[in-house]
Amino acid sequence: MKTLLKHLNILLMITSVFIFNNAKSQRIKDSVNVDIDFGSKVKNINSMSGFLHFDDVKKLGKNITALQPKYWRIGWSYKSVQDIEYLRSFGITPILVISDMYGYPGKKNNKEWPHPLTTDRLKTVITAEYNKFRNNVIYDIWNEPFHQGGFGDFDKEEYYHIFKKAHDIIRSLPGGQNALITGPSFDHYDEREMEDFLDFCNSHKIRVDILSWHEWRDGIYEDTFSKDVKRLRNVILPKYPKIGVKKIVLNEVINQYSQFSPSEVLQVFKMLEDNNIDGACKGCWAESDSVFNCNNSMNGLLDKNGKTRSVWWAYKIYNQSIKNRVFSTTNYDKLSVFASFDDKGEYIILNNNSGNKIVNAKIKLKKKNLYRKISDVDCRIYEISDSGELPLENLVIKYTQKISVKKKTSVINIPELKPKTVYYLSISK
Repeated sequence: MKTLLKHLNILLMITSVFIFNNAKSQRIKDSVNVDIDFGSKVKNINSMSGFLHFDDVKKLGKNITALQPKYWRIGWSYKSVQDIEYLRSFGITPILVISDMYGYPGKKNNKEWPHPLTTDRLKTVITAEYNKFRNNVIYDIWNEPFHQGGFGDFDKEEYYHIFKKAHDIIRSLPGGQNALITGPSFDHYDEREMEDFLDFCNSHKIRVDILSWHEWRDGIYEDTFSKDVKRLRNVILPKYPKIGVKKIVLNEVINQYSQFSPSEVLQVFKMLEDNNIDGACKGCWAESDSVFNCNNSMNGLLDKNGKTRSVWWAYKIYNQSIKNRVFSTTNYDKLSVFASFDDKGEYIILNNNSGNKIVNAKIKLKKKNLYRKISDVDCRIYEISDSGELPLENLVIKYTQKISVKKKTSVINIPELKPKTVYYLSISK
């Protein structure tokens, strides 16, 4: 009898969990409003499109044209000076990781490894790389110097003096005073570590043109990220004006759990844009076959046959939104909106990265100057869900809606926006 009761209790618990989770998955957010003013252009939008490493960059030309990355962080993966020139021909700024060229100890305090502070290897490597690239790249001194055994896991003062040595070598070379140097490239943001680093740089007359770290927080932690960046900009950096920080570029973003998700990626981009980050590079992670996508997959946007995944399309439509971004507001902070236009039409990205199904969404469009003499226009609505590692070679129209063009506003009514799903609206004559 006790055994039977035990089994019944277990069954009851399982049923309760199933009912709770099913109810949770069916949460509904009703009556979400979005207002978009196509007559109010947003200025100075920084693209968060950027990548890490490659195998053969010249095979990626078509994808580079489509996604127009701003930065590309490389080190062990670069093959030739021509590769750097090729990236720059697309308007991309390469970031060269000096420590990749130097080599890593493999384990902390490896005695057989040529330590940067006790050998001439650092000067040899930097001089050779600088003579190749001069000021055509950003020099990233050392990758993840703390907490990571594979990259050195240096003591605090040890790393600071390595950074100083590398900095001084670069500045001493012809034209080196104009070189762009970035750091500290910590594996995550820690306010105390960042301020200690800046304090050392200030005391030793080190100029850090671009501040960088690896940011793995996603949209769930947007408040903590915003708080950290606000304090960094308004409280910490003003203490050290002589360091000369001009930009913040997060040289690895998007954690391994979000790497294939269009909605998670776009939510991170919104978080970075809202905090005026100057650029970012997508990190690379292991896929289901245990192989890291630090290769010609553009960090997992393409599969092993070069076919596009759903996350590739998130980058594609996001890139389209950069040039002519317009002002938008919404009454639901879990929905991020990117709206833009060109001479062919108007485009809206609605990113429902929440766990809620949105019903009865109303999109109000103001000042539709493109269609003054037209009574109505077509709105094609595409749905982009997370296809994971599976390819998504083309976007498929979910449905088409006619929009009545009025003098002041037009309205698009969308009955449902699924959780963790991106919707792309294309409006044309």
